[in-house]
Amino acid sequence: MGDHQSMLTELQRRHVVRAGIGHLVFFWLLVQVADVVLPYVGVVENPVRWAIVAAVALFPVTLVVAWFTEHPWHRYTSSRLAIDVALIVGIGITAFTWVRNNIPEIAHARTSIVVMPFEYRDDDPQGRFLSRAMALQVNSLLMKSRSIDVVGYESANSPLLRGLDILDVIRELDVQHVLSGVISSANASMNVSLKLHDHDGNQIWTSELTDAIENLPGVQERIATQVQNRLGETGTGITVAQLAEARCPMPTDVSALERYYTARHYVASRTGSEQSNQELREAVRLYEDLIDEYPRFAQAFSGLAWARRYQVTYDPEFNDRQELEQSTKSVVNKALELCPALGEALVLVGNQADHPNKWINNEQNLALWRELQPDASEPVEQYIHHLTFVGRNIEALKLAEENYRLNPLSVRSIKMLKYAYMHDERVEEAVELEKLEEELGSTSPRFAEEMSQRKSCMEDLECLLTSLPPDFAPFADQLRTIYTPPKDNEQQKLAIDTAMQLVEMTEGGVLNWFNGSSCNFEHLTPLFFRLWDRYTGIMTETDGEAGWYWYWPNAWANKCQQVWGHEEFPLILEQDNLVEYFRSKGWADPCRPDDEGDGFSCSGDIWSEKRAAAGL
Repeated sequence: MGDHQSMLTELQRRHVVRAGIGHLVFFWLLVQVADVVLPYVGVVENPVRWAIVAAVALFPVTLVVAWFTEHPWHRYTSSRLAIDVALIVGIGITAFTWVRNNIPEIAHARTSIVVMPFEYRDDDPQGRFLSRAMALQVNSLLMKSRSIDVVGYESANSPLLRGLDILDVIRELDVQHVLSGVISSANASMNVSLKLHDHDGNQIWTSELTDAIENLPGVQERIATQVQNRLGETGTGITVAQLAEARCPMPTDVSALERYYTARHYVASRTGSEQSNQELREAVRLYEDLIDEYPRFAQAFSGLAWARRYQVTYDPEFNDRQELEQSTKSVVNKALELCPALGEALVLVGNQADHPNKWINNEQNLALWRELQPDASEPVEQYIHHLTFVGRNIEALKLAEENYRLNPLSVRSIKMLKYAYMHDERVEEAVELEKLEEELGSTSPRFAEEMSQRKSCMEDLECLLTSLPPDFAPFADQLRTIYTPPKDNEQQKLAIDTAMQLVEMTEGGVLNWFNGSSCNFEHLTPLFFRLWDRYTGIMTETDGEAGWYWYWPNAWANKCQQVWGHEEFPLILEQDNLVEYFRSKGWADPCRPDDEGDGFSCSGDIWSEKRAAAGL
């Protein structure tokens, strides 16, 4: 303790502490002035960034100078000299190492951009396809480079942005840069005029390219490279040139390129509306025609597999998942045969991780998918689903918020965040997102609105019964028996038995409703475990993990705290192999291992602690 006090006293005597505080205050003021003044004298490329670099790099210099300013040189001894030299060398090595490792990240701090669909003349027959082709591929290359946060193509192409000026787009999407352009074509050549705008709407860079349409991939690469060079790369980034080298070969025929990028646009812009479903069917037809004409076009095979997969999700005419898996397997294998680096196809082939635990296997496959295809929203959305299944809702919420930040006008990113909010009981925020989702063309049921209505009358039984979907109307008497608070154990048993009878008489939607009822009504808590025993085998044999979407994830909603504390809850976690997953990948929010490491416990208190630690 004495040595520490002596050192602190010496630092104060030499004014080292005062110098350090003065340094921080001075550079804080410098950052404020740089942010306000420098852009007005033409320094628009992140002036604050360089002020921070200077502050960090010079901080140890300030401390060393302060140390020696008050030094009694005439009383300098050899031992004191050795100590001071060692101190200076230590500070110098530490400062140099930190600056060397971190200045590239600071000097090229992440920024964000939206690549808008390029403008074109109405009388240009190729203008629409060229506009989509540029926006799609430049967006994809910049995303895959991982140097810049890129707003998703769905948001950039949103009808809500049409007619807005650059500043309005920046405010709507909350981005720092906008890349816009005008494209025109004549015969077999094209001309592209580019403009890059900063967060104030100022035009900070322009470029113009002219080339043959058959060299479209090369033009896309040049545009993405110029933008990446202008905005900078992080230390973990990948150059666009490296990405382009690994790109699979494409036809050069203009007609083939037009059909390919039209199909990609239809798939990327899906919303679930009838028009969108028709466009998905058209995308399938376009990909099939391309495969007939160009049997070595790997991206067409992969695109066809994904279009068919999305049809199962969105299009009511295609709902046989088993048939889909069989029909797409050969298509995907052909894509990989032609281009082994095609990540979007690789994740569709079987069980890549091949882990015996389905939860661990699923997580590892999704991690592979996100690594191979960082420009796609699908792996992120599937990973959010996965986190919800295994009870890591805090992570799911944060990932959904980040996904929404980078794609705020995408029906799918909105839907992911809406469900995360619903699990978190942030119902009114979910309702607002549902309104935006509908404005963008989604035709999904209004689950958040229904949840809000039911929540407002949960204590009023007649109000609750009125708020239920029409399918429940014939069962009003049974529902009164189920939801009326029981006076004794016999009435509780009658309520649960009546609920089970009703579940077995009706379709799966009632199952989902009663799963939530187990969490909302304390006397119905045992119903959760009755439902588990009744449906575990049936769901596993028929639908596999997908069959749990309407049932199991609801168990992790924050209203289910009485379920987590029930003595049977740890047993079903063990039974479904989730405990092995937790120990390998991370525990569910309401659960943690015991101090001894052998057992575990789950409770609302654990959930509250983890939420508080996460800042929620």
